[in-house]
Amino acid sequence: MDLRSLWKCIFVMVDVSQSFSLGCKWIQHRYKDMSRDSLQLVTHMLGKEVVINEEHVENITSPGGVYITISQVSNISIIYKVLHHISKLYNGNMDSVRWDREKLDRFQSNLHTQTAHLKQCMDKEVIHSSGDHGKENQRIIHYFKKLENYLKRKKNSAHAWEIIRTQVWKHLQRLDLITASLRTPRNTSHV
Repeated sequence: MDLRSLWKCIFVMVDVSQSFSLGCKWIQHRYKDMSRDSLQLVTHMLGKEVVINEEHVENITSPGGVYITISQVSNISIIYKVLHHISKLYNGNMDSVRWDREKLDRFQSNLHTQTAHLKQCMDKEVIHSSGDHGKENQRIIHYFKKLENYLKRKKNSAHAWEIIRTQVWKHLQRLDLITASLRTPRNTSHV
């Protein structure tokens, strides 16, 4: 490889890595505020903070491994998928809950807005991606299906919804960690 080809290759790599780190301006500038609002709404829906207890959702383990990824595209995809599935959960039968309906409505609206913007980001970023994230997607789908089944078995009881609210709160915090890494400019000087 001659020197000119090497420089072209380096330029393309730097350009692509910068486009990934800056590619989704909505994540860069708006996600943090919407996410913080969503966390506060989930935290205070009942009028009191989420109580983290050690009660497990009948052996439903969190898909924590999907939160550890390398590429920004898969991170955006994971964030989108998790928020999409949380939104689906919160569109279920919630007759038993005594949560503040205004906060619940705002939370559902936030989820819808976030997923819409993330879908646009994903559509733009996927053009640059060649990876298949099927395994991660299947783990997310499987996990949220188990949560849906848990709610059905518990007949959408208020207690079951409190367990779900705690699980959702934990996921929203993890998503914040992922997006913080996406908002951090990547150091491309070592390329």
